[in-house]
Amino acid sequence: MPTPISFLPGFMNPSSFRWNMSGNTQSFTSPLVGAVQTVEMPGARWYGSMTWDTLEPYQWRDLEGWKAQLSGAAGRFYFGPVHAAVPRGVATGTPAVNGSNQTGRSLVTDGWTPSQTGILKRGDYFHFDSGFGRELKIITADVNSDAGGNATLAFMPPIRTAPADNVLLTVNSPSCIMRLKDDTQGENAVTPPLLGGMDLEFVEAFQ
Repeated sequence: MPTPISFLPGFMNPSSFRWNMSGNTQSFTSPLVGAVQTVEMPGARWYGSMTWDTLEPYQWRDLEGWKAQLSGAAGRFYFGPVHAAVPRGVATGTPAVNGSNQTGRSLVTDGWTPSQTGILKRGDYFHFDSGFGRELKIITADVNSDAGGNATLAFMPPIRTAPADNVLLTVNSPSCIMRLKDDTQGENAVTPPLLGGMDLEFVEAFQ
C-alpha cells in the first residue's frame, strides 16, 4: 500500500459533507418460500464525500496540487469524520489496548481516567494502528471506566486485524486510510472571476 499523506487542514470545513459506513452483506432468497437470509461478511468500510461550492484561486490551486499527489485512486490519505473530531465523552487518560488477540466488536482497554462515567459516548470514534494499517471504529454504547481505569468498548465495524497489547487508542481527530473513489474525482469547476468548486468522493482503503 502507498504511504498515506495528510489531508489539507485548511479544507476541513466544506460546504457539505457526507459520511457513512458501508457494510458487506450477502442475501439469499429461498426459491420455495421466498424467505430471505442475510449474512454479514468481513469487509465493512467507511466512505464519504465533500463539496466545496466556492473556492478562491489560491484555495482551489492548493487543493488541485494536493489531489495530484494521489495519482487518482492509486494514492492514499488519512481522513476521518470531520463532524465528530471531538468526542462527546470526557475521553480522558491515555487509553490503550489491554490484551492481545482481541477480535470482534468489542475491545478491552485500560489507561482511562478511573471511575469515570461517560468516558466515551455512543457515536464517538477512535482508531488504532496495526501492522496492516489503521482501523477506525464508532462506539455503539456508552462507556464507563472502572476504578482501575479499565473499560470495554463496543463498536462497529468489527476488528479486521487484532491489535497488539498496549497499542494506543486515538480519540481526538480519529481517522482511517482513504483513497479516491475513482480516477475522475476532483474535477474543478471554475467560474468567473476564477472562483472554483470541487467535489471529492472517497472510500476506506485497507489490505
